[in-house]
Amino acid sequence: MSQGNNIKVVARFRPQNSLEISEGGKPIIDIIEDHAVIIKNEESLGPFSFDRAFGMDTSQEVLYNYSVKQTLEDVFNGYNGTVFAYGQTGSGKTFTMMGSDIDDKKLKGITPRIVEGIFNTILESPPSVEYIVKVSYIEIYMEKVKDLLNPINDNLPLHEEKNRGVYVKGLMEIFVSSVDEVYDVMKQGGKSRVVAHTSITL
Repeated sequence: MSQGNNIKVVARFRPQNSLEISEGGKPIIDIIEDHAVIIKNEESLGPFSFDRAFGMDTSQEVLYNYSVKQTLEDVFNGYNGTVFAYGQTGSGKTFTMMGSDIDDKKLKGITPRIVEGIFNTILESPPSVEYIVKVSYIEIYMEKVKDLLNPINDNLPLHEEKNRGVYVKGLMEIFVSSVDEVYDVMKQGGKSRVVAHTSITL
């Protein structure tokens, strides 16, 4: 069992997209023993060390099982859990977090897998335990917090209270009772996101 305070820092490298391939681009990343990364260029940067580095052929399932599955278990043991994806535009954050198709067993990303893990755990829990699941969906863009479920609220304030901690004031929360209901909320909120799509040929 995890102690609930573990932080994993991982790097994932997406495959080249069709434009990069057509223009003769070549990968310049070497992964050493699954945790160190060297950038092959004139400056020879690196190595950069991570808890784990995932190459271009890494499946969504392998990434989830190593990086996030334990965090979900920690949440049900009473700890807060956070998954933070960082990278420049076009680096593959959306593909990693959402996947190219949330209904596809192979291509769905981390977020759909977390949702399924939550409800599977609830179903396996004793009937005497009651859960309440609420979903909210925000985007932080140009230093503004936007409620993707109620896009008219595009500059919501952050607040902090002793009992509640840090929260977004005025954020819409939707009660859900199944994976499909969460997917519907995700699809609704996804229509309001600001994205720069990366075309990836798999």
